[in-house]
Amino acid sequence: MQQISGLNFDNLPRTGYYVSKEDKKEKIYKTEPHIPKQGPFMDIKAGAHKLTNDIFTYFPKGFAGSKNSNFYEYLSLGMVPYIIGSGMLIGLYAASNKAFNQLDGKAAAKFAKRMGAGVILYGLGKWLSKKIAHLGIYASTGINLDWKLLNKINELPENNQEKGLVRTQYPGVFDSADFPRKDKTAVWGELEHGNIYAYEDIILKKAGYKTKQNAPNQTAWPLIREVKVRTTALENISKYIVAATGVALGFQKAFENIKLLKPKSILTALKNGFKQLWNGQNRNFITKNYGKALLIGSAAATLLTWLIPTAGFKSKPNTMKSKVDTKKEFEVA
Repeated sequence: MQQISGLNFDNLPRTGYYVSKEDKKEKIYKTEPHIPKQGPFMDIKAGAHKLTNDIFTYFPKGFAGSKNSNFYEYLSLGMVPYIIGSGMLIGLYAASNKAFNQLDGKAAAKFAKRMGAGVILYGLGKWLSKKIAHLGIYASTGINLDWKLLNKINELPENNQEKGLVRTQYPGVFDSADFPRKDKTAVWGELEHGNIYAYEDIILKKAGYKTKQNAPNQTAWPLIREVKVRTTALENISKYIVAATGVALGFQKAFENIKLLKPKSILTALKNGFKQLWNGQNRNFITKNYGKALLIGSAAATLLTWLIPTAGFKSKPNTMKSKVDTKKEFEVA
């Protein structure tokens, strides 16, 4: 870079009125809510963080009537009754072994394994179906519905604390269809691309716009909202189909003798379980084909949860001719 009056712009000081991009990034990433680097394991990291805090932080805070409990924590607590209920279902059958004779005890133990497999595959199926649909939507539109925000919450002091705690949360950027975190996508765009509308530009390019818009936020966010609303509506339907398939799969006889600590045993049980569910039982038409209906229905529900929200996303800027002939002269009355 050229020097003007002996000043080299490549070596500007990092103090005073000038704030380097690196300093700004460091400050925001250290002290403020922001969109972190996602990576392939962000979902696992955020899920583990949420589950741990559900059990050891949010649940006790809620029962204690803490003034620092918030809506994010309330929504997060939905995982707790699922875990407690699932554990009780499995535990009831496992604990009943002692009340039976040896033969009946073995039968109860086998059923407990099928119950456990059904519970696990219920949750796993819902998660996997949603993940596949979201990946398809992301590839088609650039909208990552699983985009996580790293939020830092400054709590009020309580229980004789001198200073409130600072807690970390991982809400989604698009958790709310009506109030997505546009402020944080703007910060992300500025820090990563030097443009507060960088994310909107990415979305509009995916939508088929050939040139950058003067106000990309006004065009992009209605498209994002439409995709989010459609996806949520479809997930509220498809999750029940996929969950039912997971339970039905877990209750197949292939899981009766599964050894939980052996991956080969788990994979064999899954493979044979799918075969048994697909083949069904020959007692009547329903028992013969209900497995096929569930498996096909789950695949179709996952596919539609991807395709329907993205239908109409692509713009067609050249399909309609302007009704105004710019070559004619117009007279203003």
